[in-house]
Amino acid sequence: MSPPPYPSAIILRPNSDTGPEDRVLPIWIGPTEAASIGLALGHQQRSRPMTHDLLATVIRSLHANVSKVLINAVKGSTFYATIYLSQGDNDITIDARPSDSIALAVRTKSPIYADEGVLSSAALPYLLNDEAHKEADMEEFREFLNSVKPEDFTGV
Repeated sequence: MSPPPYPSAIILRPNSDTGPEDRVLPIWIGPTEAASIGLALGHQQRSRPMTHDLLATVIRSLHANVSKVLINAVKGSTFYATIYLSQGDNDITIDARPSDSIALAVRTKSPIYADEGVLSSAALPYLLNDEAHKEADMEEFREFLNSVKPEDFTGV
């Protein structure tokens, strides 16, 4: 998370069970969405439900569940996602921002997937090597994240 007015980033990486761990997918998000995801990941509760908590409650109240979230497209620096719901015999798809989709998936413990085309065009290499190099690579990546601006990706 970055303090406003700077954007934050979600860094998605493959689960070792689902694919090679040699890429990461950074997605720029706003501070509100970053805070919401952070609260859910930290299992922190608010006295009143936040928007993503409310959405999860509404979905459960309708006897539906989030079967998955798919980051399915990237155009320039804008990512697109779909939330997949199942309600009995009905499958429902909802177009959504990745940040909202991920905030909901974290709350509902639903899997998050990225389309191979998205990974091919927007993922960054993540080097897997010995521990000393991993830490140096991670430090270099942290420095990159701290210095990069959304404008750097204009026209990507």
